Amino acid sequence: MTPTPLRPEQLHWVCEESQFPFQSTMDIPPLIGIIGQDRAMEAIRLGAEITSNGYNIFVSGALGSGRLATVQQIIREIKRSPDLIRDYCYVHNFNFPDEPHLLTFQKGKGKLFQTAMSDAITLLRKTIPQLFEQETFRNSRQEIVDKFKSAERETLQAFDAKIRPLGFVLGQIELEEGGYQPEVFPVVDGKPVHISLLPGMVEEGKLTQDKQQEFLKVYSELRKRLVELGRISMKQAREVNLSLAEFDRNATSTQINGVLADIRSRFETAEVVEYLEQVEKDIYQHIELFQLPTEFTPGMSETEATIVEKVKERMNRYAVNVVLDNSLTEETPIVIETSPSMVNLFGTIERKMDKNGGIHMDFSNIKAGSFLKADGGFLILSIADLTIQTWQTLQRVLQYKRLEIQAVDNSTIGTLTLLKPEPIEPNVKVILIGDQRSYYSLYFNDENFKKIFKVLAEFNYETELNSQMIEYYAKFIARVCVNDNLPHCDRSGVAAILEWAVSKTETQNKISLIFSDVGDITREAAYYATQVNSLLITREFVEKAVENRRRRNSVYDEKVKTRILNNTILIDTSGSRVGQINGLTVSSTGLESFGQPVRITATAGVGNEGIVTIEQEAELSGKILNKGSIIVYGFFLDRFARTKTFTLTSHVAFEQTYGGVEGDSASAAAVYAIMSAISEVPINQGLAITGSMNQKGDIQPIGGVNEKIEGFFDICAMRGLDGTHAVVIPKQNVPDLMLKSEIIQAVKEGKFAIYPIEKIEDAIPLFFGIEAGITEKDGTFTTDSLFSKIDTKLQEFAKHFQESIKASNN
Repeated sequence: MTPTPLRPEQLHWVCEESQFPFQSTMDIPPLIGIIGQDRAMEAIRLGAEITSNGYNIFVSGALGSGRLATVQQIIREIKRSPDLIRDYCYVHNFNFPDEPHLLTFQKGKGKLFQTAMSDAITLLRKTIPQLFEQETFRNSRQEIVDKFKSAERETLQAFDAKIRPLGFVLGQIELEEGGYQPEVFPVVDGKPVHISLLPGMVEEGKLTQDKQQEFLKVYSELRKRLVELGRISMKQAREVNLSLAEFDRNATSTQINGVLADIRSRFETAEVVEYLEQVEKDIYQHIELFQLPTEFTPGMSETEATIVEKVKERMNRYAVNVVLDNSLTEETPIVIETSPSMVNLFGTIERKMDKNGGIHMDFSNIKAGSFLKADGGFLILSIADLTIQTWQTLQRVLQYKRLEIQAVDNSTIGTLTLLKPEPIEPNVKVILIGDQRSYYSLYFNDENFKKIFKVLAEFNYETELNSQMIEYYAKFIARVCVNDNLPHCDRSGVAAILEWAVSKTETQNKISLIFSDVGDITREAAYYATQVNSLLITREFVEKAVENRRRRNSVYDEKVKTRILNNTILIDTSGSRVGQINGLTVSSTGLESFGQPVRITATAGVGNEGIVTIEQEAELSGKILNKGSIIVYGFFLDRFARTKTFTLTSHVAFEQTYGGVEGDSASAAAVYAIMSAISEVPINQGLAITGSMNQKGDIQPIGGVNEKIEGFFDICAMRGLDGTHAVVIPKQNVPDLMLKSEIIQAVKEGKFAIYPIEKIEDAIPLFFGIEAGITEKDGTFTTDSLFSKIDTKLQEFAKHFQESIKASNN
């Protein structure tokens, strides 16, 4: 029994304009918020509000589904505790300079601490020199020095008095490097002489050899005593310096303690108190530097300039490096890092070059990255932007809640001492955006991933079509028109956009949630409206935008159609032929998908190879196609070999396909081609079919039904429609039809038809012009039916096969 063709109204969902309570989108409020992603929004909110470790969020979904906009909207509504927003500062570690200290403050206080320390050092550099210039201070200090010098002078005078009776006096010699050193001199003829001149005086007869030996012996003893006196003097000098330091400390303690006590009172944390103790101790140890200049002046000597440079470097140790300043932060931080390199994401320690070309780094060179800038809030990243190194580092930071800022590419630094700043324990919620494939790849292959990304927010690419979604869509279109300053859409334009959005889902019951595409088609329709000065976007302009978008991306499709029309690719759309049928495939350029007919041929003969797919033999087939071939073989066993030996060798080919074939949507077509090859009943070439099947002959739904129908229709239309052309599809795909207007018009005019089928038998009258046949009580099929002819032929194959076996055995 021939199936009934579909009616025109079944081929396309029509959006009724009468349901819109407006004349144009100008009359309705623009959409606020995100629609159709309730499940994903719930997951994002859950992950954002749970503060426990590991509840970071992976957002998956199709590009253009509003993932980023939705994430931003939700987390802006999340109010995290203000205590989580902090300032971070690095300061010099006076005990271990290569390990800078971390100071943590409430938001805004880091910069205040930096200013307080700067003001304190500036004040001390001003007041300490003033103190040192006071006459009473200088006199008291000088008394300590004079007391030492007086004692030293008395000691030397006493020593001189003791050595004179021995023929020696105490004097000084000038050193090459400058300065003077005490020395003992023998007295010859009433004049002091250096000990090194005695041998010459002996040769000149001015001194006897015995006297020289006497002088040398006494000199050796006196020299030892003089060295001992030097040690005592150095010890006394150290004591004097300590006394001076103690004096300076006592004299300046009021100023230093007062300045630092003020800072302690304003920043009462244990780590600040400990740091200020180190600062105070260091200032006392280097109090003399506070009297030296830190600015270069004209005419300054090179030595003076070097001193200034060293003093500046020393004073920089008291500076504060605020690596994260949240003084102006009013809301929870939301950081979107679009270029997550190691430096941009995790920060770095910069290297600086001095005037001599030397490279150095210290705590002041530590710079924060976007991860730290998101502290107390959210960091949004795309998985596609992460390198292996940044991904592994991100995992470690999240797993251990420990951020260690390091210099990048340490291997090139050479002998430069590396810094190891005290690690930071940030409080950051990471939201990673990617596709579904990336998520499951990480989930099943990375054991740490599921521990640190416990929340999956999966965005849908489509949703149920209902009146509420239609209302939301209209408001979304209004938002696009307002935001982009476009002409508004009238009711026909809105209806056309909705129909297009439904067509993108390949079903009449759902509508696309890829709103970036909806926005684009609205903008393109607006472009064509403005070209003719239209004040509104109507259906005409939307359809023109859709058609032109397709045409812009149809170069490949047109080339294929041209090759079919000039018979380079062989496709028959009229007549009939044994073992040949038109199957339907889909190709995609990424932007658009196009249907193409493909010739499927089959041969049949005596043998026991079964059904052989040539693509499988040539290793051009995929696993699904191979499975489909086995299912086809199972169908023939079920229909024709329940009580008989099944003897058949059949080769099936997808003609003129060279890049590989995948999928099982042509399995029904293959069955018809094999039936024709066995029975030698020709197939109507004005028809094409798409549909997979199971071993029982039930037709199963397939994807791309609209593109497949349109691809065959276009070829038939180019050659001329005459009412004999049609496409056969699975009945389950009827609700998926969103065909273009040209096809609907052709169906209305009786020039083209679309037939839905449920079983293999349903379409046999269409393709073969005879009935499939039913099984009689004796196991045979209805006379003159296709199955009867196939069964008869298979029995002949079996007979010939048995005869050939007997002949070969004899």
